[in-house]
Amino acid sequence: MFGTSRNGDGASVQKFGLGLLIGAVLGAGTALLLAPASGDETRRRLRREARRAYVRGTDAVEDAWSDGERVAQRLAKRGRALVDR
Repeated sequence: MFGTSRNGDGASVQKFGLGLLIGAVLGAGTALLLAPASGDETRRRLRREARRAYVRGTDAVEDAWSDGERVAQRLAKRGRALVDR
């Protein structure tokens, strides 16, 4: 799924997107921890950001799964065509 792609299936775009998502989550968490706020406010912000990151991560996994299914279907179709020849 996240390997190098010979036929442009978007694996490098997926890797970049995943790296961007992880970087954004880590950056937001670090900013919240270093920001001058009360402990209660910081914990609320961290919970909120964790929920948002969970939703974004879930969406990214679902998108990657769909992309993987499309690639698998395309490869299966090519394989059947080769067998039929």
